[in-house]
Order: sequence, then C-alpha cells, then structure tokens
Amino acid sequence: MEATQNVRVPVERLYRFVEAVLRAVDVPEDDARVMADNLVQADLRGVSTHGVNILARNARGLKIRAINPRPTVRVVEQRGATAVVDGDRGLGQVVGARSMEVAIARAREYGVGAVVARNSNHFGAAAYFAMMALEHDMIGFAATNAPAIMAPWGGVTPTLGNNPFAWAIPAGGETPLVLDMATSQAARMKIRAAAARGEKIPLGWAADAKGRPTDDPNEALRGLLLPVGGVKGYGLALVMEVLAGVLSGALVAKNIPRSTLHGGAVIEESWQVGHFFLALDVAHFMAPKVFAARMEDLVAQVRSSELAEGVDRVYLPGEIEALRRRENQRLGVPLHPSVVQTLNDLAAELGLDDRLP
Repeated sequence: MEATQNVRVPVERLYRFVEAVLRAVDVPEDDARVMADNLVQADLRGVSTHGVNILARNARGLKIRAINPRPTVRVVEQRGATAVVDGDRGLGQVVGARSMEVAIARAREYGVGAVVARNSNHFGAAAYFAMMALEHDMIGFAATNAPAIMAPWGGVTPTLGNNPFAWAIPAGGETPLVLDMATSQAARMKIRAAAARGEKIPLGWAADAKGRPTDDPNEALRGLLLPVGGVKGYGLALVMEVLAGVLSGALVAKNIPRSTLHGGAVIEESWQVGHFFLALDVAHFMAPKVFAARMEDLVAQVRSSELAEGVDRVYLPGEIEALRRRENQRLGVPLHPSVVQTLNDLAAELGLDDRLP
C-alpha cells in the first residue's frame, strides 16, 4: 500500500475505537459518546483536521489531567433567553454540546437562545454545534476563541486566535447551508498536517516569526497565521474574541496558554477558552413551511447562475461536506496511514488490545 493511500475504517468500528480510548483515560460513557461523535462526524464530512486526528493529543491531555475527564458542566447563570455555562476544564466537544443543548432549549421557549461557556478547551469543528439546531428547525451558530496565533492587521506579534465560527441554516428539501470557517486563511491543523506529511503550504496561509510570508509549515508553526481577507479577517477574529472570550469570562487572546502550539503531541495545560452559541427558532419568526419554501427559492436562484468556464456546478456552503459524508458512510471513514499508526500507538500506550483498521 502506498504511503499516501487512505485506509477506510467502518464507521461503527471507528466509533467503538474512539470510545474505548476515551474510557481508558477515565472519560464517562456519555461524554465519550459525545466526543466520539464529534470527531467521527468531522472525518465523515471530510474535515480530517478536526477528526480522530486530534484524539491522541486530547487523550494524553486527559491522562495527565490537563483536561478534566469528569467535568461538572453546569449552568451558572440563566436569565430569560440567555445562559452562562462553566465547563470545569472539560473537553471542549462535551462542553460545547451541553451548551448548545441549553441554547436550543432557550430558543424553543423564547425564540432565541444565546449561551456563553467558559473554562473550556478546544472544541473541534464549530459546525458540529451549529448543526445541532437543524433537527429542531432552528438556525444555529457557534464560535470559539483560541490561543494567540494571528497578529493584528499591521502587526507581527501573535495576539489573537484564529477564532472559528459556524452557521447552520435549514433549507427545506435542499442541503442545509453550513458555513464553518476560521478567521485565518487556513486552520492551524492544516498546517500541522502538512508538516507531518513533509509538504509545503500555499503562500498566503502563514508567515514566519518575523512576519515574512512562508511556504514552510514548520516555520509557519513557529510564526503566525494570516487572516482571511486581510483586515476583514482580523476584524472577524476580534469580534469572535469578544463574543466567545470577553463575554463568557474566559481567558482571552495572549492570556490563553500556548504551550500546545509548539509540540502538539499532548495538551499540557487547560486552555480555559470560551465559546458562544446561538439558536434561532424559525417558528417564532414565520411558519417553518414558509421559511423552507423561501429557502428553496433562494437556493434555486443561487444555482441558476451561469457557470464560469471549467466549473460544472455551483455548490452551497456545506454541500460538498454533505456529499462526502454520504459517500464515507457507505465506504468507511478515510484515514491517512500516519493517523492510523498514531491511533494504534495510542491504544498500545493505554494498554488496549484494539487496533485499526
């Protein structure tokens, strides 16, 4: 088998493996199931940078208690449509899911639910939480802050995270609109993956420690990410820092620990970051059937565009990921051989007999 050929792992097989790893580092069964779903769904959608690729560093962080494996995730304040959640240094994926559940419950009663969470960690793909609203005929939004890896516009010192966010919008009989993006030109996980594979990165993704554009992923990891859209991406990052960090009472910007950013093999200390979640109940604005019809009309108008040369169709945000998910559900989750090896090494390290694929 060639080194670059992906290994296909049956979906349920991967779920069981991830849950077994998490149980081995003292994560309760329910939380292990949530974490496994978050990671596997990312891989199913083709977002491998936020899939099981990050299991090993989280598991080792849990093992040394940098991440609390048994957090008491609780609502510490609730007023009308809003709530504040304390994550107790738990897995961000677990804190995020519990917080979005609260936002959905608030939206069901008030039409809108806005929840902030603090004392949390890296929460994976933001789309996972935004998409939780879809099954309730709601619009979902999720955002997080992160360790400082981007400089402000005109600067060269990392002072802001790339603070990703996601929207998920039901679209009737069409594929839901799902926009998930970092405020940097590329996610740091993509650069880390390129470094692991010994590949160059496109110019424009990152700069070295002196602020000079680089295509060397290792120099980029020691330097800083560049904002998407220049000053606009910087502005978005700053707004997400306010919503997820300042408003939640979490650590912000340069105060967030950066130790994990350099080695990456283990999360050495809790990030104590914050998240922001929003749910909008369509039924409080108009009849869901009317909204669905209007969304279908909007999608039809977008698709009616004349195609550019060499383009075979117009895709909606999230549509390519939905198509990948459908294919990978059928064929199995594609994992790079290096990821499979890392996971099997982790299983051996934890004394588990299970091995992939």
